[in-house]
Amino acid sequence: MQRYLIKNSTVVNEGRSRVQDVLLANGRIEKIEDAIQPRGAFIEINGEGKHLLPGAIDDQVHFREPGLIHKGTIYTESKAAVAGGVTSFMEMPNTMPPVFTQDLLEEKYQTASRTALANYSFYMGTSNSNALEALQTNKRKNEICGMKIFMGSSTGGLLVDNYITLEKLFSESEVLIATHCEDERIIKSNLERLKGEKGILEPSDHPRVRDENGCFESSLTAIQIAKKYNTRLHILHISTEKELQLFSNMMPLEQKRITAEVCVHHLHFTAGDYASKGYLIKCN
Repeated sequence: MQRYLIKNSTVVNEGRSRVQDVLLANGRIEKIEDAIQPRGAFIEINGEGKHLLPGAIDDQVHFREPGLIHKGTIYTESKAAVAGGVTSFMEMPNTMPPVFTQDLLEEKYQTASRTALANYSFYMGTSNSNALEALQTNKRKNEICGMKIFMGSSTGGLLVDNYITLEKLFSESEVLIATHCEDERIIKSNLERLKGEKGILEPSDHPRVRDENGCFESSLTAIQIAKKYNTRLHILHISTEKELQLFSNMMPLEQKRITAEVCVHHLHFTAGDYASKGYLIKCN
């Protein structure tokens, strides 16, 4: 296998940036130093004026295999990921059919083993009726990135709004639980009210249907149950300021049992942008 020497790039690594050389051999980083003069054959790449970053990890991708492969496959989407610097991905269960069984989960792993161009893992899907099956993921906890719970409806029956089911999943899961937090009851109430007031809804009504109260109440519920059972909980795509009061940085990250994240687009767009962007930015 070829050896590559990347010269004089600004290496971003372990909390600092400095101009260094990087030697790659057999598909691995062999050495990072200020000046490398390797023996033997190698291909030199001039990195002057460029930044060299570690591969990014995307913990929430939505590929379309199986079921919607005319939109994208594990191969095509992982190819796009690698082209953008994402070298590891964790894919969500809302494919067709949804990943409600261990067999369907294993099918994704088998497909990825043949076609994925990046490191991969897949979330187990949950519904109000598959708790026992979903908890079988505990047997594979060292190879599965987590269990995904949609606490507000999204696609394909992926909804868990039954509190008995939520308690069972949170109390017995030995893998990370990742949640999409929107309160289904609040969503339905807002939708019925707005339809009664307006009849036909516009894109700008979307954040009124799935409002900040629906987000807050659902995130609060997830956190309360997680604290009750000491569950490892990660709340995905926080999108409202109100929810931020539920989290704290009073302890080191590695000690936390409850974490959260934001998505890039939620840092750039607000409800006010629907006036110009319309459905282009409609996102649950």
